[in-house]
Amino acid sequence: MNRRLQLSLLIGLTVLLSACTDDVLVFPTPEPANVKIVNTTQDVSVLETVIDASTSIVAERGSPSAYVSVPAGRPIGFVFKSNGADLRRDTLFYTLGGGANVILFARGSQSRLIEFRRALQDTSIAATANPVVRFVHMAENTDQFVTLEVFTQSGQRAFAEIFDPGIASAYTSFPAGEYTFEAREWETTTVAARFTATLEAGKSYTMYAYDAAPPLRDSIALQMFE
Repeated sequence: MNRRLQLSLLIGLTVLLSACTDDVLVFPTPEPANVKIVNTTQDVSVLETVIDASTSIVAERGSPSAYVSVPAGRPIGFVFKSNGADLRRDTLFYTLGGGANVILFARGSQSRLIEFRRALQDTSIAATANPVVRFVHMAENTDQFVTLEVFTQSGQRAFAEIFDPGIASAYTSFPAGEYTFEAREWETTTVAARFTATLEAGKSYTMYAYDAAPPLRDSIALQMFE
């Protein structure tokens, strides 16, 4: 092969490699997401969740965990444990948005299946005169209280929605102050549970119903977190 042909091939190869490099898209690594897990299972007193095979987060039954930072922009695994033993569930995978605050409600029984029933985006709000509250119905061991409405003790309807298990409301604004909320059987004045809270200006709250004393049916409790 003469030197002129070799030089032509070398130039052609260089141009080809340069063109391929120009067409490669390099995506920035997204900002980590934050995850909070709420343990509304029937019988896991302390639910441990291993996220992305590296981060462990725990929540007592009826309560939320703290937020933990996890990778975003790619599928990450969630494995449930109780007393160090894996619970009966294949690994769940979620892809979370960069910088997102995500609330995951865990449900089920360790003798059958533990899974996430609700995934909510935790929305930050600008400081305002009024706090905002949303409600999630996570009580499942029910006959009478399958469908709920939520009122304040003064008789004001707190949320426009009617709640079956797994349903969440939109945020509703309240003047700052102390409130007693009542979860009632749908279309009656029968109270399933009450919860008293002081709502502060500029804060967002999530209130939820869960089974207070499984396997006792229609025993419901309310809880709230910021």
